[in-house]
Amino acid sequence: MTNTTMPIRMTKRIGSTIYEVHGYFNSTATETVEEKLLRIIKNDLTNRSNRATIKVPQTERLSERSSA
Repeated sequence: MTNTTMPIRMTKRIGSTIYEVHGYFNSTATETVEEKLLRIIKNDLTNRSNRATIKVPQTERLSERSSA
């Protein structure tokens, strides 16, 4: 098991749905959050042409559909 600190918990309501996110971090990590984010962004920009796009259909609520 990895050495982790207490999780960061975030809750966000979008419409009628509540999302809860738990973030765990390795307390023995060798790079800072800033370094990690920059690395992720650079990798994303470098590999952008190699990624497949996933298309997710839009959903609608029944109340929106019936009022139109």
